[in-house]
Amino acid sequence: MQLVSGTTKSEYDAYCTTLTESGFENVYSNELGGVSSNAFRKDGKFYYTYYGNRTGEVRIIEDNAAKDFENFGYTYSEKTDATVYQFQLPYTDYGEKNDLTKYSTNGMMYIIRLADNSLVVIDGGEKLEAADKNIDECFNFMKKITGTKENKKVKIALWYGTHAHGDHYQFFYKLLGYYRKDIRLERVMFNYPSSSVIESSKTVDSFRKRITKYYKNVKYLVSHTGMSFSLANLNVDVLYTHEDAVSALDGSTPIVNPNDGSTVCRLSANSKSFLVTGDLGSLGEKKMTALHGEKIFKTDILQASHHLYNSNPVMYENARAQWVFCPISKGRAQHGTAGYLSAKKYYTESQLLFGDEAVYSITLDDSLQMASEKLDIVGYDGSKLNATTRG
Repeated sequence: MQLVSGTTKSEYDAYCTTLTESGFENVYSNELGGVSSNAFRKDGKFYYTYYGNRTGEVRIIEDNAAKDFENFGYTYSEKTDATVYQFQLPYTDYGEKNDLTKYSTNGMMYIIRLADNSLVVIDGGEKLEAADKNIDECFNFMKKITGTKENKKVKIALWYGTHAHGDHYQFFYKLLGYYRKDIRLERVMFNYPSSSVIESSKTVDSFRKRITKYYKNVKYLVSHTGMSFSLANLNVDVLYTHEDAVSALDGSTPIVNPNDGSTVCRLSANSKSFLVTGDLGSLGEKKMTALHGEKIFKTDILQASHHLYNSNPVMYENARAQWVFCPISKGRAQHGTAGYLSAKKYYTESQLLFGDEAVYSITLDDSLQMASEKLDIVGYDGSKLNATTRG
């Protein structure tokens, strides 16, 4: 990545014109929030560029994994319905479930059913949440909401990973191991920085290998700020990645762990939006605000960042959401997490939907109707994360 500071929009536009005149093919242009972006190809290489209207900075990225960029998404117009599900996971609660060998403090997983009955899966819980029974409950739930018949595969149109902490992919990793023959995974999107720059969970490389082993034709997209694409009737806007935090002065990053490197996306259908923040902290919140302004956090459904551990005052105040998904137990949050105390300033208790209580679902339409279904979720059973068959 090359960075330019102290420049203007007209200079950026002139630069893009110079590239096209020099034989670079402009394959993408977009205006999103506070950025203007373009993508170019030449001599088999792909370059993604974007200008920050508020920051006066340009980022020019040579992306060596962007083979499928131009045909990554797809459209579907026969129906427009879409539903977001916060999948129920077992968490510690400072009460009956306070055994840290059986219950996790963190973890999150979201599932979106699209109009064509395919799914978008976001992240996935951690090892302690991946008991064999819970894996089966999740797969059977996916089959039910998609109407997938016996001997047919559940279609996952996209798996989107926010960041490289184990509590955000290990459950899904095991799901792919157990149900690899019953799932059709078509696309994956994540932008994990090198572990030489920012630490990551040790199992992330195993996760990557599992995807490439079982799904050789999967399309892979490295998310960059300013990207927009469609999946059936769902629109995906990439609002922030760890690349936005890199200093244009010396190329260093202030991010010390993957949380503030979370890829933040706005997912929308029928003019209703779901803001996915991963584990974004105060640093990421400041970078997003500097790039787009505070109104970028406005959404109909908000995913409470970092399991309600971070206060994120700008996000909670400006989101003005009708519903807030909270990937943590209610008991643990009410024990006094900073995010819970912050969210309570702007939202009522009934607007906060906790991950241990049930599968909460919200319809993406004018009704934003909420429903819940309680699954039989259990604590950790000692089964191996790397298992591909039951022991």
